[in-house]
Amino acid sequence: MNILAPAVPVSYPSAQPRSTAFAVRINGEPADVLLADKADFVMCECSGPAEITVLVEGDADGAVVRPLAQGIVPSVVGGAVRFAIDGPRNLCLEIPGRKPLFIYANAPETARPSPGDPAVRYFAAGRVHEVGEIVLRDGETLYIEAGAVVRGHVRATGAANVAIRGQGVLDGRQDGRERVRSVIFERCTGVSVSGIVMIEPTSWMLVLACCRGVHIDGLRQIGSCMSSDGIDICGSSDVLVENCCLRNDDDNIAVKSGVFERTRSWQGDVAGVLVRDCIFYNGQPGNVMEIGYELSADRIADIAFENIDVIGAHGEGAVFSIHNGDRAVVENIRWENIRVEHYWDKLVDLRVVKARYNRDPERGHIRGVLFKDIAVTHSVFNPGCSISVMSGHTPDKPVCDVVFDNFRLNGRRVASADDLELHLRNVEGLRFR
Repeated sequence: MNILAPAVPVSYPSAQPRSTAFAVRINGEPADVLLADKADFVMCECSGPAEITVLVEGDADGAVVRPLAQGIVPSVVGGAVRFAIDGPRNLCLEIPGRKPLFIYANAPETARPSPGDPAVRYFAAGRVHEVGEIVLRDGETLYIEAGAVVRGHVRATGAANVAIRGQGVLDGRQDGRERVRSVIFERCTGVSVSGIVMIEPTSWMLVLACCRGVHIDGLRQIGSCMSSDGIDICGSSDVLVENCCLRNDDDNIAVKSGVFERTRSWQGDVAGVLVRDCIFYNGQPGNVMEIGYELSADRIADIAFENIDVIGAHGEGAVFSIHNGDRAVVENIRWENIRVEHYWDKLVDLRVVKARYNRDPERGHIRGVLFKDIAVTHSVFNPGCSISVMSGHTPDKPVCDVVFDNFRLNGRRVASADDLELHLRNVEGLRFR
């Protein structure tokens, strides 16, 4: 009987660029470490415990495995970092002075599609597939096998029951061509994206434009260019995002509604969005969990972020942000059970504004926002304080009914705006408990 090893490294084609910063062994076996500009990554199929060894030139003093909530404390001897995992998970190894290394330990795949299925675009392991543009139609699945790299971008318009699956890599580099968004689902229903790793975008990475019934599960991203938004939820509803690990040089999650590039109308109310059990790393610029700026809709509501680890917010944006620059009523927004390990600048930023991104002549509202069970570690760049902003546009367009419930900075419960260094303008009904 064939018994799976607890962890098996995934091998990639030699044409895909390798990391020059890290060498990795998984249960003693050498693993391919791929280059992704501002962070490198390694992947394995993991059905049980595994020992990870990461080797670097020089010393690795100060190495940290994130999220800290995982409780993994590595052993460091010279340039060798060792730690154990007990099963599938996404991790980030940070060594001072070096780029991050992401470790993606995947559960074994089940129910793989057949390469001969006419409804499946199947890209097999062992090759770099140069595809240009892939267009998905009703009922079609793009499957990228672990160990395969697909270079190109994906589009679906007006399609039903479309999917991107697998544990392979979608490489968005464009070889000098104009910037394009890596994946766009536009006016689709029944959308599923699971398991893949997205790297090297030239613009937004995954766009859900006026879609209904969306499930994003186990997506990994490493975005390294200006405007490499992770997941943009534009005028879409009934969206579940879970178990994702996103490193972006702009917003990790952005909820929007508007006209983009002058011609793309992705407008509509947004409702029923749940983002849970995710890991976010924000570079520069952008925000970690953003609603805005483009909110040209009647209502943006019923949006929740649950059980999130923010392992880094390194730009000038915020961790928690709503920027309402259009007419929308933004209401019933909840952040709950969030752990923030690092932030550079603003922590909370809720504003009704008039900005260069906006088109509506009138401003909207922000109301009914809950922060519950939030644990924040002060940034070393902002020791002893956190900078937050809350501002309505005018007295009749305020931010109102915001509650901080068990919001803690370095273990201390925030009981007032001063505790949060929260700068207020045109705000009503602010409460701390």
